[in-house]
Amino acid sequence: MGCANIGDMNSAGFFYVIIAICAAVLTGFLVYVLFQFSRTLKAINMLLDDFQKTVPSMLEKLDKTLTSVNTEMERVDEIVKSFEEVGEKVTVTAEIIREIVSSPLIKLASFSAGARKALNTLLGKEES
Repeated sequence: MGCANIGDMNSAGFFYVIIAICAAVLTGFLVYVLFQFSRTLKAINMLLDDFQKTVPSMLEKLDKTLTSVNTEMERVDEIVKSFEEVGEKVTVTAEIIREIVSSPLIKLASFSAGARKALNTLLGKEES
C-alpha cells in the first residue's frame, strides 16, 4: 500500500507541475497583452495631445473662412440686387420706347395705306 501512495503522489506532483507551467505561460501571455495595451494607450494619448493642439487652430481658420464667405455672400447679394434693379429699369425703358415708337408707326402705316387707297381711287386704279 505504501507503493501505491507514492505513485499517487508522483501523479499529483506531475499534475501540479503541469498546472504551474500553464500558469506561467498564461502569466507571460497576460504580461505581453498588458504591455501591448500600455503601448496602445500611450499612442492614443499622444494622438489626443496632437488633436488638442491642432483642432483649436483648425477651428479658428474655419471661423475666419466662414466669416470671409459670409462677407462675400453679402457682396454677391448686393450685386444681384443691383442687376435686378437694372433689369427692371431696362424692361420699363423698353416698354416706354415700344409705346412711343409703335403708336406713331401704326398711325403712319394706317395713313399711308389710306393715302394709297385714296390715290388709287383718284387715279382710277383697282386694288389687287
